[in-house]
Amino acid sequence: MNEIGFIGDIHGCIEELDELVTAARSRTSHLVFLGDYVNRGPHSREVIDFLIRLQQTKGISTSFIMGNHDQAFLDSLVGDGFDSFLRIGGASTVVSYVGAPRADVLSQLRESVPATHIDFLNSLANQVVVDGVVATHERPAHEIDTTGDTERFAIYGHSPQRRLLPRIEHDRAFIDTGCGTLPDGRLTCLFWPSLTWIQSKPCKPIR
Repeated sequence: MNEIGFIGDIHGCIEELDELVTAARSRTSHLVFLGDYVNRGPHSREVIDFLIRLQQTKGISTSFIMGNHDQAFLDSLVGDGFDSFLRIGGASTVVSYVGAPRADVLSQLRESVPATHIDFLNSLANQVVVDGVVATHERPAHEIDTTGDTERFAIYGHSPQRRLLPRIEHDRAFIDTGCGTLPDGRLTCLFWPSLTWIQSKPCKPIR
């Protein structure tokens, strides 16, 4: 069985993403991204540009999951929710698209986001099931007090691990290691089925 790489929350950190994907591609041609591509870090626009280009690259298969920050971003672009988006670190995403905001920030943002980015956000999946693994952005609430899906190994992002290392249990793993959200946080790629992992260099959180 060929290995599959699962990459945790990115939060606008383009250098760490580029570094980790380059390293991961030496081991796998299938990458699954667990969401939260935007907010907190300074380069949300560049991150989405990178992921769209990667999606179009020959010789690699990619799957992308919707994170709560991505959903909040999309909601602010096509509906309500801009205030909620700003409260979870959206200001850095706004700046990455518009530079210095003017008075009507939301209109400026909507004019600045390319249609390809909206299409990408709309295409994001709720989960990816592949080779005995189910990957979602966040651990479902109904599984918090249960053993979960015993037939598949589960991989989650969303919950930053304070030790900055992936938490791997017998039937699940949590791979958000604080990239863009915790001091010295890293971006992690967990490989299945070996359950080995690699990380980027530390990044500085920008809220």
